[in-house]
Amino acid sequence: MEISLYLLSLIGSGAGFMTQMLVSGYWATAFSNDIFYYSINLAFYLLALGIGSLLSNRFKHPTFKQLGHLIIGLLAVTGFSIPFLKWGIGHFGNAVLFPIGVVTIAGVLNGLIVPLTLRIGVKYPRMSLGTLFFIDYSAATLFAFLFTFVFLIPLGYSKTALLISISSTLIVTVIFMFQVIFQEKKIPLKSMSLIVATLILPTSFYFGSGGHVAPRMDRSGVAKILHNEQSHYQKIVLTEETSGERRFESGLKHVLFLDGFVQFSTVDEKSYHFCLVDVPVMAGWYQKQPIKKVLILGGGDGLAARKLLNHSEVEGITLVELDPSMIKLARENAIVREYNKDSLRNPKVEVIIDDAFRWVQENQESLKGQFDLILIDFPAPKNLTLARLFAAEFYRSAFTLLKPNGWVSIQAGPSYSFEDPTRKTISEVTASILKTVESINYHAFPYVTPQDSEAFVFATQDSTFDMETFSRSIGINTGGWLGGLCRYDKGWKIPPVEKNTLNTLRLSQYMLSWFRKAGDVFFYYRGNHLVLLPD
Repeated sequence: MEISLYLLSLIGSGAGFMTQMLVSGYWATAFSNDIFYYSINLAFYLLALGIGSLLSNRFKHPTFKQLGHLIIGLLAVTGFSIPFLKWGIGHFGNAVLFPIGVVTIAGVLNGLIVPLTLRIGVKYPRMSLGTLFFIDYSAATLFAFLFTFVFLIPLGYSKTALLISISSTLIVTVIFMFQVIFQEKKIPLKSMSLIVATLILPTSFYFGSGGHVAPRMDRSGVAKILHNEQSHYQKIVLTEETSGERRFESGLKHVLFLDGFVQFSTVDEKSYHFCLVDVPVMAGWYQKQPIKKVLILGGGDGLAARKLLNHSEVEGITLVELDPSMIKLARENAIVREYNKDSLRNPKVEVIIDDAFRWVQENQESLKGQFDLILIDFPAPKNLTLARLFAAEFYRSAFTLLKPNGWVSIQAGPSYSFEDPTRKTISEVTASILKTVESINYHAFPYVTPQDSEAFVFATQDSTFDMETFSRSIGINTGGWLGGLCRYDKGWKIPPVEKNTLNTLRLSQYMLSWFRKAGDVFFYYRGNHLVLLPD
């Protein structure tokens, strides 16, 4: 009996802690505020543990069967947790009471386990308080390691929750039935009903909680899903919709979403990549320093590489991408290949699967001064993990890979500040990236693509380069003949901001502040947007 009690305590305590990690991780992934959601959920979970311990006083003479029912109920909460959060997000958006409610219920149930186990174990002389607490704390450690290193990356949140719920319920059932049958000679109907419900209902909710249609970009209807994948690092959704909301459009439009954010739209990507790629290449022509070797950090869709390959002087491209699923999509999906022109199969392009931050640190000596141009094409810095890729320390290391007077082009978030309706003030996000680049002794210039309001920062240490004269010469100045594709204006106002460092990571705060001011445009998962939620 003592071993059975210890095992039940191990499973119950571990499942309760894992539920807290699942819920916190899922909500932080969906809404990109890591520290806040992890902290607030953990705080309520710990409070709930105390409440559960207090409530245990109501059980004067708990039985083994009651303990088994309690743990099976906790496992049901684990299984229901992610489908319930998806339902809550789909109907109420970022309502933080949903994750708090789930972790509180899990915490209360978990808080009951140790006191009840102790009271049941009083009659067994080999039952030890110290051993029970050791098992309780060890369960949190064990399940944390399983969650982080075994389940999360290959399975995602939903499948991990379901797997833990079902497998643990089966183990508890074996332990529970062995003891109950041994003592009572029959299987209690209530116990069987609870077990069956815990096995079946979370599974049903899991299969019914996903989105089956995708949104159009203008939210006017639904789009066809061509590819839907939860990779190790992000949710990848490729959609197809009829075009035509602009006069010059016709046919089909394709949109690639990464974690709910548009990575590219086939309507706007040409102007985006003109700014990111063609402008620095033309700067090389302008300064009579042709671009021959290029490093792309990010850009796993292959579109930036496609743009570079249009320039015959480019001899070699090194592309560093974190997510192998993105590279596979870019190389194998017929739609994406149509747009990237098989750039990632081109012999001029070397693809490296690695974390750009780590790769730069490891290669800054061996590849020092090797590249004429670095393109930095990362997702928006909406969390701390992404914000580190825009930090001064990272830029300092990455820019050592440039040849003297080389060029850098950085995707720098949203273009304009919401505080200025005249659109003459750049966003705090862009301003912070600009200031960060300038802090490491580079000349930096902001410019934007008017079609989708993305900003870029262009940088060099070449003191002879005049951005104002250059922008006029190629027509990207305000009023210039290419100003509709890409625009630079020396008169833009720059708001007061801090530079982004690994110590502060202020950029993520600026980015989240901009999202809040944008309203319901971002982090929107209701209705047909549900498919964009992480799995």
